[in-house]
Amino acid sequence: MSVSNYKCIGCSAPIAFNPNVGGFKCEYCGRTCTEQELIDFVEKTEEKWAKKHAHEEHDDGSQIRQYNCPNCGAEVVCGDTTTASCCYYCHSPVIIESRLQGDFRPTKIIPFQIDKKTAVQKFSEWIAGKKLLPKDFTVANQQENIVGMYLPYWDVDVDANIDYHAEGLVEHARRYGDREEITTERYRINRNGRMRFPAIRSLSFDKIDQNLINAINPFYADSETEFNTGYLSGFQAERHTIPREKAEKNALQQAQNFALNQIRSTAQCDRIVHEDDGSQYNIPQTHYTLLPVYILHYHYQGKDYQFAVNGQTGVSAGNLPTDTMKVSIFSIAVGLIVLILALLGGVFLW
Repeated sequence: MSVSNYKCIGCSAPIAFNPNVGGFKCEYCGRTCTEQELIDFVEKTEEKWAKKHAHEEHDDGSQIRQYNCPNCGAEVVCGDTTTASCCYYCHSPVIIESRLQGDFRPTKIIPFQIDKKTAVQKFSEWIAGKKLLPKDFTVANQQENIVGMYLPYWDVDVDANIDYHAEGLVEHARRYGDREEITTERYRINRNGRMRFPAIRSLSFDKIDQNLINAINPFYADSETEFNTGYLSGFQAERHTIPREKAEKNALQQAQNFALNQIRSTAQCDRIVHEDDGSQYNIPQTHYTLLPVYILHYHYQGKDYQFAVNGQTGVSAGNLPTDTMKVSIFSIAVGLIVLILALLGGVFLW
């Protein structure tokens, strides 16, 4: 299995992508690489790897595997979908290139634009003032567990040729004493034309809470760029577990629902009947995209909790554990206060 990490052009020390400079920055000699230097360096590295390992089979990621860190030689244990990680011993960024081939190679990526320090700050602001947290749930104890991770998405473009026909009804009611007369006007509704739905995006990773990730949307395409393995260096990355076909099927359904809602909203009538929708939907292209997220996992009393920060915008969300003892004490205290107030109220009434 092929595993690689990137070396500083100046001193050959392990080097990682730095969101603050938008490229590589060496923590040892301080050298930074421009985007073009980064691209040239990575292309040469990938070309050498491809020639050397052209005869090898691709890693299908069907099980947890062990790799050797290219920097210190220690074993790196990775989950079945992990494509980038870090060595536990020397902390060197490790990229598993054999898991980034074929259908598992992304075409687009939004690089991290905020660093871990900022993510920790967001976490600190989020838990500030929350009194019912367990004692060990503090910024100091949890910040090392915050991981910068690229999550896989399918971005599906959908084109629609609209051919929609129906009948719209407008009803007028008039009263004549105790009698009501209803007059119905009928209109033809004809809609033809083209609609385009660019990048209908769906998370293609089923090992994380979908609602949590939805809460930190959106990600903006103005920072999107062509995929380059260099952006993974220093972060964890996962590859898709939901197939392209399922994402495309869902995207077509979303596009059809949206188009119908838009068409119906243009018909100024009370009811629509006899709908005949002969519209055709097709997918010109689908991009496999990686998006940046900081994730914190926390386990408390048999239950998992997660906190997430959008690595592009800094938007954060999550769920928090509560100390059951603190909750009990708080409930008793509130109950006593209510009882005392009720007793005092009774005394004054008497």
